[in-house]
Amino acid sequence: MYGELKIKDPKGEELTIPMLANAATPIRFKMLFHSDLLSGIMGSTGEFDFDVVSKMAFVMAKQAAKVDMSKLNEQQYVEWLEDYDSMAFITAAQEIMAIYTGSKDGNSKAKK
Repeated sequence: MYGELKIKDPKGEELTIPMLANAATPIRFKMLFHSDLLSGIMGSTGEFDFDVVSKMAFVMAKQAAKVDMSKLNEQQYVEWLEDYDSMAFITAAQEIMAIYTGSKDGNSKAKK
């Protein structure tokens, strides 16, 4: 599912991040972060694990940008996070999940 996430940078300006979720997303997540996406989304407390959600957002953003996924590493993830407000992915967790699941409740739209 393709969607665009509206999120703020550290200066408070709104940015748009194209995101693409597909059948390869959990595989790419595991290859990059060495953990299971689906079991990691819900933490041990049954609440969203925001670290996992932001990592998922990174993978989906890079899929939408059509970058060479085999060249990504965790340092690039940390550098990517520096472009966004510290609370951005926590407040956008439901929208990110809506894009991932293809839910019509989020701001996602069909890919053209």
